Amino acid sequence: MAEEESLRRPRAGSEAGFSLAEILVTIAIVGITFTALLGGMVATITVSSLHRKQATADTVARDGAEWVKDSTKNPYSPCAGAGTYGFTGLVVPNGYSVTVTSIEYWNGTAPVAGTLYSPAYQSSCPGPDAGLQRITIAATSSDGQATETVQVLKRIVP
Repeated sequence: MAEEESLRRPRAGSEAGFSLAEILVTIAIVGITFTALLGGMVATITVSSLHRKQATADTVARDGAEWVKDSTKNPYSPCAGAGTYGFTGLVVPNGYSVTVTSIEYWNGTAPVAGTLYSPAYQSSCPGPDAGLQRITIAATSSDGQATETVQVLKRIVP
């Protein structure tokens, strides 16, 4: 029985434990795992921030498009320039801007019966204005990371 107890209990002054090599390998594995997890979290935060900026820019561009389409706030202006349709009164979040980047004018070509019709637009105003404009609106974040564009058609209200 004395022999069994001596086998179960380590003797005082025993050298049982972890070696320096085992501890260093463990620290290296934990360090690599922590670095990978931290890198993944940083990537997730960065992508989330960019997505939020793009979603906000999209909302601002669509709000701007609705503002331009509204015939009471922005009535149709024949042969309008890029600064004709304004955004005065439109609430734009801090750090974002909205602008009309281009206005194209329908050339007035009517559809031909039995054929697929695709209206043609030109950058210069035809004389006289045919009554339909394609307006491109862009919203941009102040840091330039997010830019969204929307096109709307504006016509003369009879």
